[in-house]
Amino acid sequence: MLAASFLAATLPLAMVETVVPAASTFPEIVIRKGETGHEWPFALDEGELTCIALGNQRAVFFSEILTPEEMGTFGNMKLPRMVVVTANPMAYFATFDNRELYLPWDSLETLIRRLAPYERMGWALCDAAKPSPQTDEL
Repeated sequence: MLAASFLAATLPLAMVETVVPAASTFPEIVIRKGETGHEWPFALDEGELTCIALGNQRAVFFSEILTPEEMGTFGNMKLPRMVVVTANPMAYFATFDNRELYLPWDSLETLIRRLAPYERMGWALCDAAKPSPQTDEL
């Protein structure tokens, strides 16, 4: 009886996990100014580049890295600031909050030129994290 109750309680959670991946399944890397061959577009000297893939869509984000002390404790947490990393100018309309994370830019073209290589880098993270197709061969 106890096992049946446990199964009934956890089944909806298991079903959700198959549809929406856990946050830890989104591939990310730490990037630092001067360690890539590309012009650095960010106001911080280091941060995390994260790729989020849902369906056929991929989105790349740059976020600040917070220490555990900066993050705080449960109930009083501070989330890291983040910005979209894309060469699609229309995507900038969706992210107004933390634009101070970009280095100053004089035109949208400048920002796109700076961000494009990092978007490709983020896409590569998503591509590398894709599960390999299963086969029936043993």
